[in-house]
Formats: sequence, structure tokens, C-alpha cells
Amino acid sequence: MAVNKSFPITEGMPVPGCAAPFAATCRWIISLDFDGTLFLPESIPTINPLFFEIMESWRPLGVRWGINTGRSLPYLCQDYLHQAPFLPDFLCTCERYVYMADKNGLLLPLETHNTRCVEESLRLRQQLAPSFHAELRSLALLHPLLCWELSTEDPLSVEAQDSPTMDAIMEILAPFLASLQGVSAQRAGRYMRLAPSLFHKGTALEKVASAWKVPENRLLLVGDGHNDVDAFRYFPAAFCAAPACAHADVQAYLHERAGYVSPSCGVVDILQAWHHLFLYPEQRKLCPETAFGLTF
Repeated sequence: MAVNKSFPITEGMPVPGCAAPFAATCRWIISLDFDGTLFLPESIPTINPLFFEIMESWRPLGVRWGINTGRSLPYLCQDYLHQAPFLPDFLCTCERYVYMADKNGLLLPLETHNTRCVEESLRLRQQLAPSFHAELRSLALLHPLLCWELSTEDPLSVEAQDSPTMDAIMEILAPFLASLQGVSAQRAGRYMRLAPSLFHKGTALEKVASAWKVPENRLLLVGDGHNDVDAFRYFPAAFCAAPACAHADVQAYLHERAGYVSPSCGVVDILQAWHHLFLYPEQRKLCPETAFGLTF
């Protein structure tokens, strides 16, 4: 088992453990949201073991994969490390910080990029927190039945009672949010945070794709939340997909743009669809004697 489950973890540190061995040239990248996509809390196990088998079998074809999430690194590791046989090839956390595997499979932070993210985020907090909190106080007075609370760690983050409650909050806050320049609302389900518009899941993934020299038409992006749409928009030539449990807004976005919405939850059906459309045809052409064995 290549994953260290006991090492204390903080954002910005190397991730404990190793990615699976990778000797091929990177030719394809799979970027997966975590909550509601790869990780299904109501399922047992919460990550389908078949997923890890598929990722391992595709490595000779040049496929690398990663998790692109709004979770912080410590919060992600809580639910990933205890059941994973290996680390992803990359991580994008808090919709902005980037970690990439080196030649030894060690996931290391992109120091310059991550430092800039921290600086810009702190600057925005100082500038925006007073007016944002005033807006939230007005919201609480006018709509006392909406249940939500501010994050104890981030003064620009709000956690609602559930996703429909966040739908209502976002509608009420729409005029305030529209008045802000250089700010984006990063939302996933019942969570929302205000962040510099310079950074989102798409710009984080761009760092990975650029470093591994993979064009956007060789990217698979999968997610179920509003913050995934930022990445979908950023890579219009990528294969973008959502599971059946994705928010209705996300499904509508993909339907309008010929994206793929799975008939089931989880990622296995999406991987199968992508495999048949892109990976299998190329493998059959380049190496027909092995192509058959890589179907699933």
C-alpha cells in the first residue's frame, strides 16, 4: 500500500504516499471532482474499487488522473487515504492549489503558484469580508428561515443547511455578487466561497495540462457542481461529463453544449463512455493486439 494514512497533513505540504508507477509519456488527463462524483458517501465502499483497477490498467496508454476539488488537502485526505491503494497523479484543492507527482510518484506542491493563490486569497478576504458580512446580516434579517453559517476558517465561505437552501441564498445574493469585480462565487452543493476570479478548477487544471504538455482535446473533466462548470467553460474542447446526481444546472449546461450526462451516479459509466469514444479507438489503431484486453 503506497498511501500513508497517519502522517499529519496541512495544506501546502507534500502529500503523504505515492502515485502508481508511470513510465509512459502522458497523453491523456482525467480530472475528477471528489464529492458526489468519485466519492459517494451513501455507497459502500464510498469509492468504487473498480475505479482504481481501471486507472491502473490505463497507465500504459499514457493516462494520468487526478482529483480536482473544493476540499482542502487535510479534508480530502480524511476520506481518500484510508481506502486508496495509491495517490492520484495530481491534486487540485480549494479550487486553486496544485500538487503534481514527480518522477518518483511523490505529490509535491506547485510552490510559486500556490503561494500566489494564498496571497491573492488573503488580500481578497481583507478587502471583501466587511461588505460581505454586512450583506449576509441583511440576508439573515430578511430571510430568517434560511439556515446557514459562516466558515470558522474562511470569512468568505458559507455553509447552508442543504443544496436547495444554497440555491435560495445564491439567488438573493445575485445583485451583490454581480457588483463585484475580479471575484467569483465558487459553489459546490451546500457550500459556497468567494474567491479571486483568477483561480478556479479550470486554471488549476491548466497548470497540470501545461506541465505535462497535454492539449485540451485529450482531457476528460468530470464533476457534479457549479464550481465544475468553471472548468468546463475553460476547456471547451475537452470531454466534459457529469454523473446522474449532478445539480440540475450542471446537467443543463452539459446538455446545451453536447457534454455527457451519465445515466448513473459515480464515474465508472463516464469512464466507459470516454474509453469507447477516445481511448479504445486509438489503442485499437496503434496496438490492436492489446486493445481488446483494455475494454471493461
